[in-house]
Amino acid sequence: MKIPSISEISAKAQNAIIRFPLTLLWAVGGSTFFIKIMEDSSYNYFKEHNDELLTLIVGLSWLIGIQFFIEQCKNPKKWQWLKLIVLGLLGLFYWYMPAVQYYGDSPIYIFRFFLYLIAGHLFVLFAPFILKWDKNAYWNYLKNTSIAILRSLFYSGILYLGLILALAAIGALFEIHIKSRRYGQLFIFCLGTVNTWIYVSDFPKNIFKETTIYFEKTLEVLVKFILIPLVILYILILYAYSGKIIIEWELPKGWVSYLVIALSLLGYIIQIIINPVQKELKSWTINKFYPWFYILLIPLNILLFIAILRRVSDYGITENRYFVLAIALWNLGIILYLLFSSKKALKVIPISLFIIAILSSVGVWSAFNISKTSQVKQFDTLFTAIKSNDNIATSDELDRLQEIMDYLEDRKEVSSLNSSTQLDLENFRDSVTDNTYETGWLNTIKIWDSIAFKVDTTSIPEDEYDSYYSLYSSNTRNTYTSITGFDSFTNINFYMNSEERIEMDSHYLELYPSNQSLRIYSTKNDTLALEIPLTEKLIELSKYGNSLDRAPTTELTLEITSTTLTCKLIFSELSFRKTKEGMELQNMSAFLLLKQN
Repeated sequence: MKIPSISEISAKAQNAIIRFPLTLLWAVGGSTFFIKIMEDSSYNYFKEHNDELLTLIVGLSWLIGIQFFIEQCKNPKKWQWLKLIVLGLLGLFYWYMPAVQYYGDSPIYIFRFFLYLIAGHLFVLFAPFILKWDKNAYWNYLKNTSIAILRSLFYSGILYLGLILALAAIGALFEIHIKSRRYGQLFIFCLGTVNTWIYVSDFPKNIFKETTIYFEKTLEVLVKFILIPLVILYILILYAYSGKIIIEWELPKGWVSYLVIALSLLGYIIQIIINPVQKELKSWTINKFYPWFYILLIPLNILLFIAILRRVSDYGITENRYFVLAIALWNLGIILYLLFSSKKALKVIPISLFIIAILSSVGVWSAFNISKTSQVKQFDTLFTAIKSNDNIATSDELDRLQEIMDYLEDRKEVSSLNSSTQLDLENFRDSVTDNTYETGWLNTIKIWDSIAFKVDTTSIPEDEYDSYYSLYSSNTRNTYTSITGFDSFTNINFYMNSEERIEMDSHYLELYPSNQSLRIYSTKNDTLALEIPLTEKLIELSKYGNSLDRAPTTELTLEITSTTLTCKLIFSELSFRKTKEGMELQNMSAFLLLKQN
């Protein structure tokens, strides 16, 4: 990598200002805004500006790309209005972002941010070649883009390292306190301003005049001895796995989809690197890479489709499955294009990915709309099946309904299930508010009780030893408020291995962890009035799975009668563990109601 002189750097920096005024203004302004926010020590103040920060990050690559496109037009001055279009679209993106501080409220906003960020970087990879095409010029363009990125990162990284070492030296030698945020602010300055400035100043303008290919020996070594052997290794692994599937006659695992996609992308990178010189190089592996790599990919793509379609069939479409399926279709299209097209313009690869990123972000065909529709349909089908079975659901069925409700709740679309459940699910949301924000969730226990769903306990598999069971924030606190028919009411709390004594009016209560029982004694003569065995009840509750929230409220109640006392115990919180020795109570909160016989 040639190190330029100071005068060369200065000239390039000045030319960059003239050539990319809007881009550099965006980069410098964005970095300054970011640094100003970091100056404020309030964490919430930073969160309040997520909209601006995400828009500034997205906009940079789009402004670079549109400048590259305009420069290749016959009369660039007449096309400057395109920059206003880009600014308008960025304004729409900013306007669309939620007027809330917490992006955990819905992942859709972050999904769209990454889609537009990826689309912007893809746009840079083909922007000058939208209206024209030259194979050699495109290869040199990608090569120069890669070099410019690496060089800008290298120079800005060296500058950042030097500046933070200087700050550390000043602090150590002159005993001056340097705020930790200064290091973060320097990082933003070097990455946002310096890195962008070096990148755009280092990039050639006359792209279509650079048609001479200089294929360095280092590239040949990289492809021949590292990249292609890696591709061969992954192909062998995937074909061996395919053979295992055929022999054992089983469906492929879902993660194989990601491996096939990663292999395909690695192959496309190799194809781009060797494309203009593939036939000239004296290397059998490079010469035969095309078409054999793509022919070998076809059976693996069948494996890819089987894996993803199996997941879609079982669980419907989510955003992740939507994108995997979209990339699988794109992958098949690119393979067929490269095998049968006479032109084989490699710009098709980033352009097609760009189109997928944009189309999947908006409209009825978007990842978010199709995913919501698919999950609602899955819920309707399963919900109808349970209703037709006298409202009796298996453990797996309730888990699946819960997953769909959580999925839609995360995206603020749970009301889509109102027509299926015949309930206004917004009325079943509980919330907790602290000094900063409100957290809400669906109370599914209330929902299942309202629908009168029952769990088929025989469908719950026997858990392994050392399984933990818990009941948190049971709605029994709001359900049982009347003590009619009882003489006294006490709220009791016991914790792991505790044997503390709880005093009542005429009795006291002790927990015996060794045999999992509660004992009530008379305070007059310390005689045992009643013993409440817990082991059998804990075993019954364990049938409802590790989360006891699905257990009906009637199962959370235990009634015991002796000659002198009648006791009613209502669990509000509970935690216990199944071991080889039996049930081990961890902690318990309950309402205890007593009546003298």
